[in-house]
Amino acid sequence: MRFVGCVLVALLAAAAACGPRETRPSTPEGVRGPGSNISEAAPVDAPTARIDQQATLAAIQKAMNELDEAAQGCWAVAATERFDIEGELDAQIEIAPGRATATIIRDTARNKRLATCLVDLLGAYPWAPPLHGQAIQLPFKFRAPDGQNVIERPLVAWNGQGKVSVAVLLDENNSGNGAASMIELALQAGGSTGMRLAERAELWYFLGAATMNGRAVAAGDMVYVPAQTARDVVAASADVHAMIVMTPGGREGSARAGALPTREVGATKPAGGPIFLPASAAKRHMPVAIFAEPATTKSKLLAASIITLPANTTVAEHVHERETELLYMLAGAGTVTIAGIKQEVTATSVIQIPPNTKHTFTATADVCAVQLYTPAGPEQRFKAKP
Repeated sequence: MRFVGCVLVALLAAAAACGPRETRPSTPEGVRGPGSNISEAAPVDAPTARIDQQATLAAIQKAMNELDEAAQGCWAVAATERFDIEGELDAQIEIAPGRATATIIRDTARNKRLATCLVDLLGAYPWAPPLHGQAIQLPFKFRAPDGQNVIERPLVAWNGQGKVSVAVLLDENNSGNGAASMIELALQAGGSTGMRLAERAELWYFLGAATMNGRAVAAGDMVYVPAQTARDVVAASADVHAMIVMTPGGREGSARAGALPTREVGATKPAGGPIFLPASAAKRHMPVAIFAEPATTKSKLLAASIITLPANTTVAEHVHERETELLYMLAGAGTVTIAGIKQEVTATSVIQIPPNTKHTFTATADVCAVQLYTPAGPEQRFKAKP
């Protein structure tokens, strides 16, 4: 549930942009033209005034309809950091041919990313000629959902230090689910995480070749790092990205600031080490290739697979009683319905489904995704398929 409520109301039209539209009023109150009020035309000009008024109202209504969806996009940008954003923002827009200047004059949501996005949106919007030279006010109202299930990775902010950058894709702040956190790590060529202690269990999926603790890993490989295990990841000759799921999850404040959510241990490292799960060793039980499961990790904390679904495949509605499911889309597109809410997903989506929540998925294009469960368990049902 990415965006739950928005009301966009033009003062001159008093119409709601989310939900049923209200009847348009007959006079354009709240619209001010230079030197005169267009609702006070002289009787001799009444037909012209009515035409101008109708054109102005039509231009405002068109803008409201188009800005509704775009305002939802602004909420989605802000909600990559926290899902509980709600409140009202009033914007004043001074409109001139080819440009507009927007100012937030009231803000009860108090979210800088949301306000900045709305200002940029209103300034860049192609306002119709009937509104040129006028000033209008638009109130926006946002309502927070109970949680968030789908986030688009391109909207997520990156922060880093040196050759290491981090993007928090899913955590308790932006999803409402503390069972697991998902981050993406970017290492520039020649960069290293340093030897660090994983204080929580980690599952790494490598999107490029790297080394971990001196051992080569290829793009498409996974590595399970048990809690209290040290690991050092190096991008030797090329930039590397990796997706990391940590369980239990939480509020990843240090990662949002660009710091790795682990502590350095120097040259001395504890006993034990990561468990390498190359793609070539994954167990294939269509439609999945299982990498991490209790049989390979000796842990029931999580399971990880690559799932592939041909276009037009539908996964029937079902529930995982105790497990959280996470998906990191690699390719394709589809629709996911979670607790009755249908959402579009793309090759850059991440998805989280809490326990005991009904969900279904339909692939509208060939899908490939990393699929994780915490705790492990639901991945075993694929083995029973013929």
